[in-house]
Amino acid sequence: MPVQFENYSHAFKRNGKPVFAPSSLGRRIGMDIKARVENTYAFEDFYYHLRKGGHVAGLHSHRENRYFCKLDIENFFYTISRNRVVRGLRAISIPRSSHYGKWSCVKNPFEDPSYALPYGFVQSPILASLVLAQSALGAALSRSATQVNVAVYVDDITMSSSNLSVLQSCYSALFEAFDIAGFSANKGKCTPPCETLSVFNCSLSQNETLVHPERISEFHSVSRTASSIYGFGLYCDSVKKGNV
Repeated sequence: MPVQFENYSHAFKRNGKPVFAPSSLGRRIGMDIKARVENTYAFEDFYYHLRKGGHVAGLHSHRENRYFCKLDIENFFYTISRNRVVRGLRAISIPRSSHYGKWSCVKNPFEDPSYALPYGFVQSPILASLVLAQSALGAALSRSATQVNVAVYVDDITMSSSNLSVLQSCYSALFEAFDIAGFSANKGKCTPPCETLSVFNCSLSQNETLVHPERISEFHSVSRTASSIYGFGLYCDSVKKGNV
């Protein structure tokens, strides 16, 4: 008798975004996929969500520069089709790519594509990054990284340089690459080159990164446990660590 296909147990919304909780078998297969990609493909260093330090390390990588910009990939995971996942896995010679693509995607809660990567699966970030890296946008990011500092954290792209004209050129080039790559830029969350950038509820300027005071006030506006308060304090300290 064939095994019933159930790659998620339930779905819910977090901040208005659909999230899918993997089934036990789905999680095991997801961990296997994640490990296979990690052991097969070498991502460039600017994919900070796949590195130790995460978005804080990405923020810190920009501090020595004067100008900063950001771009946001709209509805990132849910725009990546099952076919793109399968093609990405095949391109790096992962066996049973179709099988893994099926277990990694769900019926899209949005219109297109029909089946897409969901938020909530353990393998989604690395598979989305693989598709991105293999796309025209990924190629544009690689070219930009030879001229400016680049940091990618899932769907957030930040760049910096002390040369304003070079940064403006890279910013424009990335915008052009979005359509070619089959992605859309969330223009409401994109910021052209500037001297102070707001990103990850933090402010980024030359030699300084700080958690926004508004974010700190919001955190303390509700009752918190002592451990939660302590942990948030450590996070704020980690963001400003190394400021001049």
